[in-house]
Amino acid sequence: MQKNNKMDFPTRGVFDLETFEIVKDVFNDSWENGIDFGFQGKFENLFTESFNNFQGGGFSDAVSSGTGGIYVALQSLGLPENSDILISPITNPGSVSPILLQNMNIVIVDSAKNSPLIDAEQFLKSITKNTKAAILTHTSGFPINMNPIMEIAKEYNIKIIEDCSQAHGAEFNKQKVGTFGDIAIFSTMYSKTLAAGGSSGLIYTKDEELYWKIRSFADRGKDFQNKEFDQRRMDKYLFPALNFNSDEISCAIGYSQIKKLKNIILNRFEIIQKIDYFLKKNSKVLSLGIALNNTYFPSVFHCPIYVNVSLLNCSKIEFAQLLQERGIWLNPHHYELVEEWEMLEKNNFHTPNAKLFRDSTFNLLLHENLTEEYIQLIFQQFLTVEKEFLKDIV
Repeated sequence: MQKNNKMDFPTRGVFDLETFEIVKDVFNDSWENGIDFGFQGKFENLFTESFNNFQGGGFSDAVSSGTGGIYVALQSLGLPENSDILISPITNPGSVSPILLQNMNIVIVDSAKNSPLIDAEQFLKSITKNTKAAILTHTSGFPINMNPIMEIAKEYNIKIIEDCSQAHGAEFNKQKVGTFGDIAIFSTMYSKTLAAGGSSGLIYTKDEELYWKIRSFADRGKDFQNKEFDQRRMDKYLFPALNFNSDEISCAIGYSQIKKLKNIILNRFEIIQKIDYFLKKNSKVLSLGIALNNTYFPSVFHCPIYVNVSLLNCSKIEFAQLLQERGIWLNPHHYELVEEWEMLEKNNFHTPNAKLFRDSTFNLLLHENLTEEYIQLIFQQFLTVEKEFLKDIV
């Protein structure tokens, strides 16, 4: 549909009739059994078991948000106060705030050149004598090359939390993100590739002993590993902890969506392949911000587009804003660059590679159900705006 010569962004429609039916199943199951639904029941088991299978094994716990998952992951690792935690230079406050709230210190690792993702070289350079863990973000659905980082982490006894909130199902060398580190966090809020409702998340690990710690820290210190544990015996809870539980409705929604996840990822990948092919063939100034190659398979959350402003009579932001005015859904200048956040006091970190990447790209918003008509509009406006701003080059 077009209004005022602009096309509406095609609705994703992720919560469809099938999703509605499984939500009704939560109510029907409750009525049939005469037990009001809550959390950690039938549908959470279905959701977490199906997610574990998707990951190729392991253990997971459904929680209230990805941010809550990061908080619980840090607690479950038993890190001392004032530990240094390495973080990615481009990420969300949800990955950073839990560190500060637990009286630990962030150390921002720069990305590799021409990338938003860290590499082993930058990781090694950032290690301090006090480094105990790292939270590494697979940005925009593109996976970090984790194997060399894991070798360094093992040598220095650094625990690794993978922030997979934008990268469900992404792979590096045919290994899924989340299976490299000690713990992985997956946001499953409504806008994510795997969506389980308004706000929700998953904590995943391959370590069963660590899984039981995660379960306890996610639910008030309950001793879930003890088969004789009685939740009413609060005198037997293991330690002080908060309540980060998910709920049965969110888990039912997640269970309905995980069945579609492979196709969702494939459809998004096909879309960026089309974009990549079009830009290589037709554009003088635009290209994918992260080049596609055979070493990894992305689970695209949004698509960074690189703008070669040396060939234009405008800035990157001006170029992107004109595209936006003409109906293309995008983020002209994202603010996930951690070094710039005002809330971080005494922040003396500088990440020039990450800043240059951010300043040279905009994020094209997409999902698996973009219409061909809308994709063609993207292509048309890419070339139209490029022609308007292109310098006269002899």
